[in-house]
Amino acid sequence: MSLKKISIFDLDFISAGSIDEVVHDIINTERRKETGCDFLITPNAYQVVHFNDKKNAFLKEQYRQAAYILPDGMPIVWISKIFKHSLEKRLTGSDLFPVLWKEIKDAAMPVTLVLPGDKVAALFKRDYPAANRFVPEMFEVTDKAYITSFADEVASGIVRNHSQFVFLGLGFPKQELLALAIADKLKNIGYHSPVLFLLLGASFEFYFGLKDRAPAFFQNTGLEWLYRFAKEPARLWKRYTIDNVRFLFIAIKELFRSH
Repeated sequence: MSLKKISIFDLDFISAGSIDEVVHDIINTERRKETGCDFLITPNAYQVVHFNDKKNAFLKEQYRQAAYILPDGMPIVWISKIFKHSLEKRLTGSDLFPVLWKEIKDAAMPVTLVLPGDKVAALFKRDYPAANRFVPEMFEVTDKAYITSFADEVASGIVRNHSQFVFLGLGFPKQELLALAIADKLKNIGYHSPVLFLLLGASFEFYFGLKDRAPAFFQNTGLEWLYRFAKEPARLWKRYTIDNVRFLFIAIKELFRSH
């Protein structure tokens, strides 16, 4: 039985009662698949805002077709509840990763990891030595030459170990651009084995305890942003001021459009 989906903000979000349901579907679907690249994304309010920027129209069009779109932010769940069909609960990439990762390690599945730094790569080497690990240099989203070159490198690693899963843990939109570039490279070289790209942001740092997740109270009440802002005000002030206001306007437009 396929997972239920609810359309909001032009994205078909998964509506499920637990992360376990999603992981079960992923594992069984990937075992059945014979060919093709698919994507899993985890939009929060910040990403909804930036998917709606004209400069990111291409990204939104590509990722609207993702096999799995998880509602990572409580504001998305709240807005959905105003509609006739609401999302069951928040489903985060940081909750999904450890559950899916255990399944992958237990079954010794081939995977490739695109990681934010050498420290995380070293931790993964100890945690699951069989995984491919790649760490990009610092690059700008406009550096198409580097993105193409790095995508070639990762694609070669995927082909070598026949990775069924490719995890990317970079910020938006770098991981989105890289995932598409890698998928295009696989297509261009005629590689047709099934690959699921999972774009999970900071999930790996949370997994290894390199970053602190907000306590359950903040997560469940939608105040995780406040906890994170208190930890990194210089980096996150714009996201949680200007971008929050932009999300509010997008949500109001969505409400009018749905009625």
